[in-house]
Amino acid sequence: MSQRTYEKVIQDLIERRDKVLSGAINCIPAPFVRFRDTYVGVEKGKYVIVTASTKVGKTQIADYLFLYNPLFYAYNNRDKLRVKIFYFSLEMSAAEKYRQLMCHLLYILSQGHIRIDPKNLRSIHEDRPLPENIITLLQSDLYKSVLEFFEENVVILDSIRNPYGIYKWCKDYALKHGKMHTKLYEFKDKDGNVTETKEVRDFYEPEDPEEYRLVVVDHYRLFTLEKGKDLYNTIVSWSANHAIDLRNNYNYTIIGIQQQAASQESNENQKLNKLKPTIDGLGDCKATAQDVDMILGLYTPYRYGIREYEGYDITRFKDHIRFLEVLGGREGGGGDICPLYFDGAVNYFRELPLPQEKQSLEVIYQQISSLRIYSSISGIVNLVTVKLNESISTSKKWFWKIHKSWRGPRIRD
Repeated sequence: MSQRTYEKVIQDLIERRDKVLSGAINCIPAPFVRFRDTYVGVEKGKYVIVTASTKVGKTQIADYLFLYNPLFYAYNNRDKLRVKIFYFSLEMSAAEKYRQLMCHLLYILSQGHIRIDPKNLRSIHEDRPLPENIITLLQSDLYKSVLEFFEENVVILDSIRNPYGIYKWCKDYALKHGKMHTKLYEFKDKDGNVTETKEVRDFYEPEDPEEYRLVVVDHYRLFTLEKGKDLYNTIVSWSANHAIDLRNNYNYTIIGIQQQAASQESNENQKLNKLKPTIDGLGDCKATAQDVDMILGLYTPYRYGIREYEGYDITRFKDHIRFLEVLGGREGGGGDICPLYFDGAVNYFRELPLPQEKQSLEVIYQQISSLRIYSSISGIVNLVTVKLNESISTSKKWFWKIHKSWRGPRIRD
């Protein structure tokens, strides 16, 4: 006799408790420590939307939380979990995503000493070719190890652009690497007589219970329209049907990136100081808010000339500060805000000290002041001073130091 639903739930609670007691995990912890009471990290079977106005950094924060952090955590904890990330990049090519990753790796593995943006990485200026020793560093054992791990566990798809195509790809992978169990369900009439018996889905069993499967879609406005549907109904088709099915029946973690409507930055909203991302401000299709477990919004007060926000001096941070907020969630937490240091050149976020921690903030201000645009590529070479014969050991020392102070993801070979 099959278990009743409540018995299955209790059994799951017991198993999850036992996992934690044994040193295993039930989620990939978020990189922002103080914010973990609100956003604990990546859990299986959840649907999250990340939203912001145009060019605020919604893709970058989504990549930091749902691409880099899970990947690095899995790299460093192979005995605890595996990850498989299907990244449907509707805006950028796969090559562009790899270049962003390389810039990020160079930065974090050098404790900020190597700060090269994607433009300089691809030698866009005729008088600033990328230093040969940076190429050599990227080809060194440590970097190759991370990049190969990325390639083995992340699939960047820039050619599948319609909701059903995305759904089919993910469902096919789930059925190839697991089994959908079925059961017989009896349909009865009003008198209790069985009128029909059908085989229906019961539960999904993955071949690797410790594999976290993430689906990232960037971003909803760029969906190819499904036949006979406008953009609104195309998004509804994905969110209310396909995304929910992948979450509920195949235990995928879904991350949707969705822009705020242009009207959210209107002159009227500026006058009323209503510029933060909101659920009502979701662009193209507000109905997605009904489907998700959590909505994360990213905000930059600097864009609007705001001088002080949440106790922080925006005039000193300029464009290097962002505020991550839980706009809504099924388990509460709406309105909680996480202040972040932001460096868009290398896709890096760091949880800021509290406003009253003046000495710690001064360190951040000095770091921002030290950032400069190099007039020649030789400036980068001189600043970096890469010693190739020490690249692996030195990078590891740097990174352990940065991990201890910045609480970011750690990497080891």
